Amino acid sequence: MKSKILNLLIITVIYIKASSQFIGRADYILTIKNEYRTHKNFLELKQNYKLIPKYYYMIHGFMPVRCPTDMSRNTIKRLLESDYRISRVEPDYRIDAIGIPNDPFFKKQWSLYNSTNQDKDVNAVKAWGLHKGSNKIIIAIIDTGIDYLHPDLFSNMWRNPGEIPGNKRDDDRNGFVDDIYGWSFDEGNADPIDRHYHGTHVAGIVGAVGNNNIGITGIMNKVSLMAVKGLGDFGFGWASNLIAGIYYAVDNGAKVINASWGGTGKLEAMKDAILYAKSKDVIFVAACGNNNRDNDIWPFYPASYEVSNVVSVAATDKNDNLAWFSNWGKNSVDIAAPGVDILSTVLKDNYNTETGTSMAAPHVTGTLGLMISFIPYLTTKEYLKVLYSSVNPMPILKDKCTSGGRLDIYKCLYTMIPNVKKYQTALLYLLEQEERNKK
Repeated sequence: MKSKILNLLIITVIYIKASSQFIGRADYILTIKNEYRTHKNFLELKQNYKLIPKYYYMIHGFMPVRCPTDMSRNTIKRLLESDYRISRVEPDYRIDAIGIPNDPFFKKQWSLYNSTNQDKDVNAVKAWGLHKGSNKIIIAIIDTGIDYLHPDLFSNMWRNPGEIPGNKRDDDRNGFVDDIYGWSFDEGNADPIDRHYHGTHVAGIVGAVGNNNIGITGIMNKVSLMAVKGLGDFGFGWASNLIAGIYYAVDNGAKVINASWGGTGKLEAMKDAILYAKSKDVIFVAACGNNNRDNDIWPFYPASYEVSNVVSVAATDKNDNLAWFSNWGKNSVDIAAPGVDILSTVLKDNYNTETGTSMAAPHVTGTLGLMISFIPYLTTKEYLKVLYSSVNPMPILKDKCTSGGRLDIYKCLYTMIPNVKKYQTALLYLLEQEERNKK
């Protein structure tokens, strides 16, 4: 009897740990100095200032909190800023999905195969002759969630191999109970289901199942799509949820993160999370915004963070023009990709066209996933060098992005072929050595 009670208590504690104390906006996002990132300091800060932390533990020094109601927020802010354990106190921003809301047949996916202007698509069909992807590659879609039951996505969803579904235990001890498909930081639970549409549309562009006689195909015919719900059911959310989502994606094996959202608010805490992704060789792809303005002058975050693993993506249309709504930046935007009238998956097993840099970014995300699957041992710097040097150069983009061109998937993979041969040669050598050792 005692053991049953103890087990129940353990399960309860684990479940509390993986849930949120509150959902929605935090008053402040605290960044704790490296040497003070302990649970003891977490509890002391909570108690000393009567704070309500969003999460029951500190995430890599990231601690979003709400203030006590009996003191002014400004007073609390000054007290927190003077605490020797805290390096930064920043506001939590509202962040919106980037998309202009607007078939299920491949011939309607003009960005992958433009039947009327074949030199104006991303050359996907030719690229698939070289490689179509792999379920071993995890791509994190940090967004409004994913409709993981959609018949064109279900087989390509990430499934946490360390979790046993429905047993209300944190089997893999990653701090999240029953996170089978991912996690909802918007709701503080293990169900990152999309009730909006945006995240599902983005996911389909990256990795709708290919050659299954259903609907459309993603840039990666095979992939593992991790659902990280940081935006809510109305298409917006709080920076604190998105920051937590970045840490979750990196810690659970994502190779590329797609961020089709943003705003003008700059947060060092979010930059820290992106730097953490960089330290783990995770690429962060971000939509550059739909405001028809120059990001060199008016930065748009997270696309404008000056971190080398960030890929900022502008949108083009069917005629290879920069989309009328798309932001640009000669020095701050990296590459362009199709983002107008893009057909993809939406809720209730359906498909629809959507427009925005939100749709351009996952074209690049899917391409990077293909590249990593094709040659899995290169560094972020090497993958991005290939990505930018393999664009289809366009005069109209010369002064609009650093690469001066639009995404070309085939060129990316073709450029990597010498690396494939080196990789194969190395593998053959290792296999030969293994056979000799056995003898």
